[in-house]
This record gives sequence, C-alpha cells and structure tokens, in this order.
Amino acid sequence: MSEKANYFKIGSFFIVSVILFVIAVIIWGAGFFTSDKHYFETYFDTPVTGLTVGAPVESMGVKIGQVESIEFVSAVYDLSRDSTGVSEYDRYIRVVCSADSKETKERIGTLTEKQKDERLDKFIKQGLRLRLASNILTGQAYLEGTFVDPKRFPTLKIDWKPHYKYLPSAPGTFETMKDSVDKILIKLEEIDIKDMADNANKLLIEIRSLIKNPDSDAENVNFAQVLANLNAILEKVDRLTADKSDDFDKLLRNARLISDDIKELTQDLKEHPSEMIFSQPPKKSEVVK
Repeated sequence: MSEKANYFKIGSFFIVSVILFVIAVIIWGAGFFTSDKHYFETYFDTPVTGLTVGAPVESMGVKIGQVESIEFVSAVYDLSRDSTGVSEYDRYIRVVCSADSKETKERIGTLTEKQKDERLDKFIKQGLRLRLASNILTGQAYLEGTFVDPKRFPTLKIDWKPHYKYLPSAPGTFETMKDSVDKILIKLEEIDIKDMADNANKLLIEIRSLIKNPDSDAENVNFAQVLANLNAILEKVDRLTADKSDDFDKLLRNARLISDDIKELTQDLKEHPSEMIFSQPPKKSEVVK
C-alpha cells in the first residue's frame, strides 16, 4: 500500500506542476507581468545585415528600446502592384521597435497623443532618422536614432498607413560610404583620360614651337615678349652679381678685420683696465717700493 501511495503522490505532483507551468506561460504571454510598451516602425530599402530581433535601439548612445520584428513590407501590407505583379516597395524591409512607456514618460514627461505626434513630426523635419549601426567590439548590429541632413536623406515614400508610429530611416554609415565611393568611380569612368592626354601633348608641342620661333604666330607675340623680358632680367641680375663680387669680397674682409680688432681690444682691457683712463699703466706707489 505504501508503494502505491508514493506513486500516486509523485504522479499528482507532476500533473500539478505541469498545469502551473502552462498557466504561468499563458499569463506571461498575455503580458500581465510585462511592462507597458509603445511601438514604432521604420523601413529600409538597403540591406539590414546583422540586425536581429532583440537588438537595442539607441539614441545618443543611450538605449531607448529594442527591435521586435524584422520582415518584408509585402508580408504585412497590401502593396499596389503593376500589371506584372511587381511593386516598387517589394524591396522595403519593415522593422518594428518598442520602447518602455514608463522610461519614455520619465524622459519626456506626460504628453497627450497629439503632443507626442507633433513632437515627433518636428524632430523628423529637423532630420531625426533611424540608421543601422554596428558595435566595433562585438560586431552586433543595432539601430541608432540620430539627426542627419533631411535634404540629403529624405523620408522614404510609402502609400500605406503604418500600424504604428512611423519613424523614417537613413542608410547606415557603411552604406553611405559605399554609395559615395560608387559615385566617385562613376565620375572617374566618365572622364576621357585619352582626350585629356592628347590635349596636354598638343599644348606642350605648341609651347615648344613658340619658344623656338616666337615670331611665328602673331597671336603669341605677348607670350614671346614675356619670355624675352624674363631673359633680360636674369641677364641683368647676373651682370650685377659679377660686377659687385669684388666689393662684396672687400666688405667681408673688412668685417673680419674689425672683428679681430674688437677681440684684441677686449682682451687688453681685461689685462690692463687702467689703460682706458691713463693711456699707460700707473706708476708704482712709493709704499709698495
């Protein structure tokens, strides 16, 4: 009897534990123990590689929320399509984020829904955007709220009503750099290097021809005159230097002699200071004798 009773107790305990666990999961899933959240969404037309559900959403380095879901827009909204069944929004990626209502209230104070919408619209006009960023140390991708040039990064065009508040996005730093490099390469490809080289060679040939025969072209007389004047100036400088070279040498020799005389005078004053006053050493005192 005792063994049967033990089996009954163990079985009853197991069944009750399972029931309690199921109830806890249901209650937790219903959100009774979770904090109140408000949601917002954004869209990207560029890859969001590395971004995962649960990734943080930051503003000025401070975490304000997290990513709740990542999916294509076509999986949530009915998109307008052309006759071939293609929509220009098929490549859009929808990212839903959440923020704790209590923390948001502490940060911005108590506002009505209308005031919140006006505040968000004002920030969006000033350039508030969500952009993909990556932690350098861990490599984890996250969303960063930052202010950018609204003219350079306008809001993405949409033709549906978002389920949550819509916060526009901007390409990540890497995507922006990549786009800039691509534009530079395209500009370089458009430059006709061969034509530039041909023009440079023609210019050099014309300059050489002009120097050899400056009177060959009446339109280039001014340029030839400039070259002639420059040569005349250089010749005058050379003559002036050659004519005055002896004077310069004499001046240098005199300067050396004066320097030597000053050194000698200084040495004499150190040894016989009385000569400066008496012109000769004073006579020895009779007492000393």
